[in-house]
Amino acid sequence: MTGLRRVVVIGAGIMGAACARALAQDGHQVTVLERGAVAGQTSSHCEGNLLVSDKGPGMELELAKAARARWPQVAAELAAELGEPLGDIEFEPKGGLVVATTEAGGAALTGFAAEQRGAA
Repeated sequence: MTGLRRVVVIGAGIMGAACARALAQDGHQVTVLERGAVAGQTSSHCEGNLLVSDKGPGMELELAKAARARWPQVAAELAAELGEPLGDIEFEPKGGLVVATTEAGGAALTGFAAEQRGAA
């Protein structure tokens, strides 16, 4: 981009904070407006999960996989930028277990897993 721009980002959740950081790194003057605590609304209520296991083939799965791959890099960058004030961001890769209680449910889960493997 050419020239310094003054930008207002509304919301200091994970998306607003990420946008504000990227804009500031690009040289823009950024003001963030948040009515409550930083990451205290939607970001805190969704437990910060980057779920891949519940997404079928398509753009949502691709975005989830990209986010899962990028998050450790962002965490390291933030730690380098902010040092001790950053604290623990609690990034923990996790798995999950889905149980079917019927044969039909098991068949549906097996089909879904095959679709996901095919999208890899």
